[in-house]
Amino acid sequence: MGNDIAVIYSSRTGNTKKVAERLAEALDASCHSVKDTSAVPEGATLCIGTWIDRGTADAAAKKYIESLRGRRVFIYGTLGAEPDSEHCAKCIENIRALFDPSNEILGAILVQGAIDPMLIEMFKSMPKDNVHAFTEENAVRYAAAASHPDENDFAQVIAAAKEALA
Repeated sequence: MGNDIAVIYSSRTGNTKKVAERLAEALDASCHSVKDTSAVPEGATLCIGTWIDRGTADAAAKKYIESLRGRRVFIYGTLGAEPDSEHCAKCIENIRALFDPSNEILGAILVQGAIDPMLIEMFKSMPKDNVHAFTEENAVRYAAAASHPDENDFAQVIAAAKEALA
């Protein structure tokens, strides 16, 4: 697909960076951290990746997204929850809402990523009525997320991007 596409990512634990690198390779595109987008070609279609923080893009990705005007964009990212969950759908909706209306959103996908162990520790001190509080049920979910993103996740993001960018 080539030089007219740039893959940009924000990553806390490396999950989204891994997805970004695989996506850039599959699209034959350049890959950039959201912290240094100076080399992103003007007018390139952007694949923007974020990790999910409080139900939306993390602060660094959010700042970059809000600065964009008139770009074609594919959104991807990682989250601790299941990709077919209501939470995931709401996160995608929240990220889409960050974009100025002058941008064209071509598609979006979030895949599961391992949860930062520091966050899991933080969850342990939360009151039990908090949605993120450490429970046996959540512990099972954290363990399931630990092996992600995996080959299937990479394949899903690449397929969704290729379809959206076609």
